[in-house]
Amino acid sequence: MAGPRRVLALVVGVAVAAGLVGWWVGTTVKSPADAAAEHRPPPPSLITVPVEKRALTSTSVAQGSVVYTGEASITLTGVVGSAGPTQLVTKAPVAGTTLKSGDVLMEVSGRPVFVLPGPVPMYRTLGTAAKGDDVKQLQAALSDLGFGRLRGGIFDAPTGTAVKTWYERAGYPVQPGEEVTIPSGEVVFLPTLPVRLDSVAVKAGAQATGQVGTTTDPTVVVRATLPSADAGLVHPGLAAVLRMADGAALPATVEAAGKDAAPPVVEPPPSGAPPDTSNTTRLRLVAQDPAALAAYAGQSVKIEVEVGSSGGEVLVVPVAAVTTKADGKARVRVQAADGSVRDVPVVLGLTALGLVKVDPADGGVLVAGDRVVVGAS
Repeated sequence: MAGPRRVLALVVGVAVAAGLVGWWVGTTVKSPADAAAEHRPPPPSLITVPVEKRALTSTSVAQGSVVYTGEASITLTGVVGSAGPTQLVTKAPVAGTTLKSGDVLMEVSGRPVFVLPGPVPMYRTLGTAAKGDDVKQLQAALSDLGFGRLRGGIFDAPTGTAVKTWYERAGYPVQPGEEVTIPSGEVVFLPTLPVRLDSVAVKAGAQATGQVGTTTDPTVVVRATLPSADAGLVHPGLAAVLRMADGAALPATVEAAGKDAAPPVVEPPPSGAPPDTSNTTRLRLVAQDPAALAAYAGQSVKIEVEVGSSGGEVLVVPVAAVTTKADGKARVRVQAADGSVRDVPVVLGLTALGLVKVDPADGGVLVAGDRVVVGAS
């Protein structure tokens, strides 16, 4: 009986072992389909951001320089005081000063050189019976300074009296003689006043002749260039911020754009010179506080021009949240708390800083705090 029992036990053992092997194979060895299923990525999850309600401002950025404009030379063209062998500068002009009508530019051999407004240069000595446009502009300047009401363009007795009073109030006597005269070098007429004396070319003790310095407009401005792609957005009157290298931010206004902002052409370009093909547009800006900007003369500046504003708080979403369907209408996808997603038609508005103003359309509902889909992960 022992033989048959051993055979039975052996058969049972083999069966159990086979079952264990089958179980191990079944749990460790997988079909290609099962293996592919296990390596399949999980369903994508949506990336959402909240709808915001905020003010939106669009800006264009330009680079520029703080400069004084309108540079012109100032030149002595006549004799100061009595004609003599030497005309020496006894008091030199001072760079950086602002010259107004009636101011003394410098002294030559102790005599004054005044500045007055007028387009006609001082080319002769003015005295009794002289007449012309130069006399007329002298009378206009003296009248504006409060020395009577002079007119007519003839150097008459009232004009002589006004000249004498003007000299004496400035601390100088008129030229000695029976009649009042103004030597040709004692007045420099400038087309516009006031001006800023930008540079000085003479010093005390030097011969007083020729160019004595250069002038500019008295108010500092910012000259800048803007990419022409933004040129249509910028026009005079727009608000801007000047970002200085030291971190200061100065409010400013666009004064001119395009050809109106170009500096005056002193000399025409040479014949055959290539045209300007730079893809930029010129800007000129003025600071609300010119005195504060003057401290940065000659420095570079970053300009931010406000080209659009929402005018208050509006609904905004990232630009990436907006899609356009075949019907051409813009939409955003809103995910609810339960994970469901709905399309909301929107009307787009101002775009800035990667955000866009949206208004729900066609009966759609969109409020601040709703979560809009911007992608998937």
